[in-house]
Amino acid sequence: MIRVLLCRHGETDWNRDHRLQGRSDISLASSGQRQAAITGGFVRAQNPRQGHVSSLARTQQTFAQFGLDLRPRVWDELMEQNLGEWEGAYAADIRDREAEEFAGWRAGTYTPAGGETHQQLAERMLAAFCGIVRDTAQIEPTASPDLSFEVRTAVAVSHGAALRVLLEHLGLIDRAQSIPLTPASVTVVDVPLTLGPVSSSLPKGGLDDGRSQDQESAQIAALTDEQIIAQSRLRVLNLSPELLNPAAESVAL
Repeated sequence: MIRVLLCRHGETDWNRDHRLQGRSDISLASSGQRQAAITGGFVRAQNPRQGHVSSLARTQQTFAQFGLDLRPRVWDELMEQNLGEWEGAYAADIRDREAEEFAGWRAGTYTPAGGETHQQLAERMLAAFCGIVRDTAQIEPTASPDLSFEVRTAVAVSHGAALRVLLEHLGLIDRAQSIPLTPASVTVVDVPLTLGPVSSSLPKGGLDDGRSQDQESAQIAALTDEQIIAQSRLRVLNLSPELLNPAAESVAL
């Protein structure tokens, strides 16, 4: 089985001020560094053997705080949505001045001038996710803290709107019923290599069909985008650093 830890970057000053960042290359605030360090404890416990980040600094700075001995692959495809002329604006100002357009953007039906459409964002995020899943064919399975068998685990750091659109188009959330992802939160997506049922009462969840690791690697590398999307399963949504460590401010990081 494959596990992908999808992480939102930590807080920036623009996040705190409720400014629309898009592809503006804003660094983490000190609070975002602390959040990412807390989240790093959960990430390390999952034993990932592969890392992925966007080409914006805030995702790379978040990954660095995880304390992993990994060099992440940098993807342009994991960047945040391009918000065109709205970038840098205060969200409240846009909502008050262009209420209908702002609501449409939140619903995925409106694109700010010069920006990237919802569909364009979905297509590149799906392509990146499927590429990450296939890349796990190159790594060894490792012990899982919550499963009785080893899994191939990767961690990817991206952005709030981009990840929410990805989860929507994987069929894992209802955009109309979901809330924004918390800074430095982790969402866990499992990709079993079968469409059959997974049961905790069965050895290896019922997923073991006697394949060798080399045979499993070959199967993963050959997965199509359609197969990956169909087989993706949501395990944990929006596990925030505040939940991971409610007493964060008193912890020595």
